[in-house]
Amino acid sequence: CLREIIDEHQSFASRICKPPVSLQVSVGEYPKSEVSLKIGEPVQVNTNVSIQEWVPADVVAKSKVTLEFCCAEKQPGNNSTSSGRMPYVWCGQLRRTVDLSNDDDDKTHKARIAFFQCGVYVVSACAKVSSLDTPGVEEFWWAPHAKIIHVEEDRQ
Repeated sequence: CLREIIDEHQSFASRICKPPVSLQVSVGEYPKSEVSLKIGEPVQVNTNVSIQEWVPADVVAKSKVTLEFCCAEKQPGNNSTSSGRMPYVWCGQLRRTVDLSNDDDDKTHKARIAFFQCGVYVVSACAKVSSLDTPGVEEFWWAPHAKIIHVEEDRQ
């Protein structure tokens, strides 16, 4: 059935896996995909979202987008899970809703994160696109590239 739809509507095929939003994530002033920090050193995480040109204006007008930060420890070790404490803490607002139909609305979001245990962490953001007309209809789109943060002890 999907093959028939794609055969009949060629433009649909090129969009079937393209997200309706473009989402970028950056960590601090570091352009690299991997960052090294010391325990307790905070860093700012930024994200910005834009709507793809192919999304119809009437769909944009009936949608809202919520940006949300997330962090996960890569290969959690005994330190983070056995102590019962979170190995990091976010400072600031984790979620922010933006109005994509309003050109004057700021399409960026930022928060700080600090780590309290050594390890390798993955930091990213997602955009939850939801319908204003139909509650409960949502799509989640992740930033295409996450940032990796190596947290090490301060050796003085």
